[in-house]
Amino acid sequence: MSLRSRLTLFFVVIVVVPVAAMTLWQLRVAAVTAARYEREALAVDGHAAGLVLRAQGRHASEAARLLAGSPEVQAALVRPDRRALQTVLDRGEFADLLVAVTGAHGELLAHRGRTEPDLLADVPAPRLEALLGGGPAGPDSGLLQRQSVPVERRDCRADRCLLGTVVAGVWLDDLELDHLRPDRGQGADLTFVVGGRPVASTLTWMKARDRVPVADQPQSGQLAGRRVLVSTGWLSVTPGQEARLLVTAVDGTAAGVVDSRLVALVLLLLAAAGLIATLLGAALARLLSQPLRELAGQARSIAKGNFASPPSAVRSGGEVGELARAFDSMRVELGGYLTALRDSRDELSRSMTRLGQTLSSTHDLPKLLEVVLEAAVRACRARAGSVLLLTTDRAALVRQATYGLADRELAGRIGVGQGVAGSVAATGKPMVVTAPPAPGALDHSAVEVRRVSSQVSVPLLAQGRVLGVLNVYDRETGEPFTLADAGALADFAVQAAVAIENVQLHEEAERLSLTDAVTGTWNYRYFERRFEQELERSRRFDRLFALLMLDVDHFKLVNDRHGHQRGDEVLMELARRIVSSVRDIDTFARYGGEEFVLILPETNLAGGIATAEKLRDLVNARPFTARPGDGGVRLTLSIGVACYPEHARSTTELLQAADDAMYEAKRRGRDRVVVAGTAVLTPVRRRPTPTRPARVE
Repeated sequence: MSLRSRLTLFFVVIVVVPVAAMTLWQLRVAAVTAARYEREALAVDGHAAGLVLRAQGRHASEAARLLAGSPEVQAALVRPDRRALQTVLDRGEFADLLVAVTGAHGELLAHRGRTEPDLLADVPAPRLEALLGGGPAGPDSGLLQRQSVPVERRDCRADRCLLGTVVAGVWLDDLELDHLRPDRGQGADLTFVVGGRPVASTLTWMKARDRVPVADQPQSGQLAGRRVLVSTGWLSVTPGQEARLLVTAVDGTAAGVVDSRLVALVLLLLAAAGLIATLLGAALARLLSQPLRELAGQARSIAKGNFASPPSAVRSGGEVGELARAFDSMRVELGGYLTALRDSRDELSRSMTRLGQTLSSTHDLPKLLEVVLEAAVRACRARAGSVLLLTTDRAALVRQATYGLADRELAGRIGVGQGVAGSVAATGKPMVVTAPPAPGALDHSAVEVRRVSSQVSVPLLAQGRVLGVLNVYDRETGEPFTLADAGALADFAVQAAVAIENVQLHEEAERLSLTDAVTGTWNYRYFERRFEQELERSRRFDRLFALLMLDVDHFKLVNDRHGHQRGDEVLMELARRIVSSVRDIDTFARYGGEEFVLILPETNLAGGIATAEKLRDLVNARPFTARPGDGGVRLTLSIGVACYPEHARSTTELLQAADDAMYEAKRRGRDRVVVAGTAVLTPVRRRPTPTRPARVE
């Protein structure tokens, strides 16, 4: 009987039978244990959700008290000034709340945050005014965890001291349940119940008409015909509402009960197996101990790093000799693999060190993409790679970085949904191509790299949103990529996507800090810096430039007749017209209110006057914000022109000269261009601020 047969018999008797018996027993134990753990986890999830809800209530209460005590809010309620109130609410401190300010008579003056809850399909949405203004929400409406704080006049001794009310709260809806849920993949499901009926739930199959079981402690129950573990707890939310938080999980306790006779049989078999194992182990040890001892010694030698000497058991015959020879081959191969692994580890360590330094310090997106791509290519031991990012309209991928590829091998732009990279961007899932596509299988314009035999493409995901696609092509060894490669590269891409998103957010924040929120043009901060730079450049290189001060005539009438929203639309269209008609090197910025400034580098006085007349004609050419049945708003401009160094040699004096010329244009009847030096001097104005009212025309 061969060693293989004896080992087979040995394992059948000693291993298979006891393991089968123990498996039955462990299934029974596991079922009971799992039921207990499910109930404990259900209680923990419900308690955690309750803690978060209470924290949100405190946050809403603190936000309401903070706003109610704000001097800005009290001053704005005295007028009342809706725009000032909205400005206070839009500052961002209360981004996760629904905040509103009502007047003394309950009218809604300003609010921010989501105005409608995300409820079950057949639950009617509540009215915002009723919820925020203090009215009842109704038994079938979404709940608002709300805190109301009155705002009263300071040192008020009269009967009517109330200025208004500040209300802060959080919708208790599907979106809030997603935040409360501890583990969206495996945790319990949450449901808000009002009057015995669900209004919001993380269960996709939940309906508002479903009856829900009530249980203070976790227990089994029926929900919409399904057996679940359920626990509920009372919620203290909007006054007048009685609500519960329903915590459910699939009931996994339906395991069979193991018969006691089977338990006795299993114990008997285990005892017999132990006896047989002892007898067979003693017999086989005499046949296997010596050659296996030699192999064990060789294994210990290899464990210490000695791959030089072969085992002496290779001279044995039968299966032991084959095992020894296979072990020797493994020794040789393992030595080679270990050397290659050390080299790969050192290379990966250097790449990861460089990548970590770049991710933690750089705000340069091209450099960041270059380092990310190089690290991915080296980690996968690929021949080449590329990074493609989505355009702002998320309709196409544009190549941003390449490694090991020539330009003629690449497609510069790929539509979302086209080819391998386009499909990855559309689905958000990795793809592995292990063979070149057949002729005609893919659109030629959608194939990002020509003549590729193997490819891995993974999405760059940041907070569940696709930023782009990371691709690596053709392994250096010629072997095709596998799903394991795709999984490892996808994990790496998640970390890289976070760094890429941070750089993009940094660039966007830097841009927003220098642009006007209404018109999208440069703001005063950028103009001030650019003005100093242009003056310094002109002084150093003995150059000249022109400065135009523009003011919209009678703009107060536009706001009075058409409203401030229409006025903002007019300013936005005015900015678009002017920006599209000046040069890229020119700087157009909002100075304050309806006033704008324009810096014209390398432009003399005649050029500045010509540009001013062109802009004045551009504004007079056609009405602004024309709508059906509405002829639009007609505007005119009063423009003052000053030139360096002809009219002044400092920023303050040059700005004053252009401003005086603009005021002279207004005194002469508006809708005209006036050159500095022909105006009556006026006092120097201070820098405008966003809260400063516009000057009376």
